[in-house]
Amino acid sequence: MYFLIILAVGALNIMCFLIGVKTAQKVINGEEVKLPELNPLKAYREAQDRKEAEREAERLATILENVDNYDGTGANQKDVN
Repeated sequence: MYFLIILAVGALNIMCFLIGVKTAQKVINGEEVKLPELNPLKAYREAQDRKEAEREAERLATILENVDNYDGTGANQKDVN
């Protein structure tokens, strides 16, 4: 148990060091250091849009599958939401 905690802390230390080195190199080269914009409302809306697009793609796939399975009867047809 303790080994995993030590391993995780060590990995996080290395990651923080590498991020610091990258930032320092940008400062030395005169590049602009830009912080990411964290907007939870925008992220939520994008996630909702992505879910809606997945539902629409699934709906269209069901319709196309119904067209492929059509044999003149209602057999092998799936319901479309």
